[in-house]
Amino acid sequence: MPDSIAIRPARQEDAATIKRMVRAAGLDPSSLHWPNFLVAEKDGRVIGVGQVRPYGGARELGSLVVLKPYRVRGIGSAIVRALIEREQDDLFLLCQDRLESYYAQFGFRRAGLRDLRGVVKLKYMFAQMFRALFRVRVIAMRRTSPPPRLRHPSPSPDVQFRRERGRG
Repeated sequence: MPDSIAIRPARQEDAATIKRMVRAAGLDPSSLHWPNFLVAEKDGRVIGVGQVRPYGGARELGSLVVLKPYRVRGIGSAIVRALIEREQDDLFLLCQDRLESYYAQFGFRRAGLRDLRGVVKLKYMFAQMFRALFRVRVIAMRRTSPPPRLRHPSPSPDVQFRRERGRG
């Protein structure tokens, strides 16, 4: 990603731009609340957006859009990585099947209906009902959060001594 592009939390003044970009891309226009978004900015202009929707029982990555002149430069990937860094729990997403390998690079794996939770599960079921009508195959993906790092205290000198004596 070029150095002149910054990823930052969205501000209230970005709300109209976010809505315009998401709707122009034909993405899910629901839950477009600016505090959930990160934006990519170049020279004071928003050129990319993405969010995590905080549904009860599940968090969904979505609304990832980069303006056409700025695509294939790593901007979308930078937004996804920054969104993931902020998460502590499992993260879900719904996308066209052709995007599976893109999201796999971030640790997302295809998920079945049993793996999904809450609103994400309902949205997936709705997408499956209308698959033939829209001629788009939507898949669900899940990124399992890494287990929390356990801090192991350094063993006391007595413990180290006993280990060394027992080896000999």
